Amino acid sequence: MWAYAALKFADACLPGLRGDAGIVECAFVPSQVTELPFFASNVHLGRTGAEEDLLLGPLNEYERAGLEEAKKALTETIQKGNSYIKK
Repeated sequence: MWAYAALKFADACLPGLRGDAGIVECAFVPSQVTELPFFASNVHLGRTGAEEDLLLGPLNEYERAGLEEAKKALTETIQKGNSYIKK
């Protein structure tokens, strides 16, 4: 499954880097979608990489609750990653 996801992302990156328009993929990148410094969301890919974050759109109450739980876990992961980089 991970190999397929990597292949799918690489296949999307190459046309984006070539300058093809309308390339959208999900990526974990520095983001403005939430208050977290990084988030996985759909982005427009282009010559410079992830060029634009796409918003999540309207979420129902169940989805908002799930997002809040995910952000808690993601916050810990981001902190671990930042600690690793600083070492």
